[in-house]
Amino acid sequence: MFERMPGIVIVSVLAGAIGGFAASISFGTPGIAEQLDQPMPQVLRAQQFELIDVQGRTRGRIAFSADGQPYIQLRDENDMGGVWIGLSGDTGLAVTDTDGRTRLVLSVMERGNPSLVVRDLNTRAFQPER
Repeated sequence: MFERMPGIVIVSVLAGAIGGFAASISFGTPGIAEQLDQPMPQVLRAQQFELIDVQGRTRGRIAFSADGQPYIQLRDENDMGGVWIGLSGDTGLAVTDTDGRTRLVLSVMERGNPSLVVRDLNTRAFQPER
């Protein structure tokens, strides 16, 4: 019986391919080449975009914060470490480690003063005077 298995597999694959091709012709489903020829939209509008990995986890987001300011967030596979870039009273960039602790913050305060904060065992902050 096992001697005939490779032949059965080949026939099954060919039958599936022929059936799929016949269905696409019958029902007018566009092929990949036809889909690529479609014009790309010039503008996409939404209040939120999410980047989902193959396991269905949200790994990235472009959205608005609770106070209505736009931000971009990228997260690791454990939803802990990542990067946040956004606008608020203090516009900036924050980087977290794999434990979810914020380690680096680069921001511009409301009055326009820049700030850099680096956190490891000690917190170091640099805020030049204007």
